[in-house]
Amino acid sequence: NITFICGGNMASAMIGGLLQQGNSPENLAVAEINADRRTQLQHQFGINASTTVAEAGVNCDICVLAVKPQQLRAVVTENATFLRNKLVISIAAGIRATDLCIWLDNQSAIIRAMPNTPCLIGKGVTGLYALPEVDGSQKKQAASILGAVGSVIWCDDESQLDAVTAMSGSGP
Repeated sequence: NITFICGGNMASAMIGGLLQQGNSPENLAVAEINADRRTQLQHQFGINASTTVAEAGVNCDICVLAVKPQQLRAVVTENATFLRNKLVISIAAGIRATDLCIWLDNQSAIIRAMPNTPCLIGKGVTGLYALPEVDGSQKKQAASILGAVGSVIWCDDESQLDAVTAMSGSGP
């Protein structure tokens, strides 16, 4: 079960890609504060869309942080208890996995992802980096989620995502 925190364009693309791969709408949810966007996501994808992370992620195993980088710390610290013992995947540009680990009270099942805009049409390339404590099964799950919108490339060092971020921000 996957819960997205924020239902913006990239989360929407990932949800659509996961559904096209055969994932059930019952296994996907989103926490979105904008009422119009919540309604749109429910109608477009048939998924549970709630106002709070706790409501959306009641049965969540994996949480995708799709909020803007400037909002991420507040969202993560507010929901740290909920996110404990879940695989956390962040697509927020520029926020290090080690910072997320600290904000989440030293939870270490964290993967940082840097998708690019072609993901919006299923043709993207996403750079991924996992903290050392992330196991092979969790890496496979993350690759499957981001692979729903294109290709994935694992980085051995988080600093390599800086180059991926620069390329992603420069255009397709």
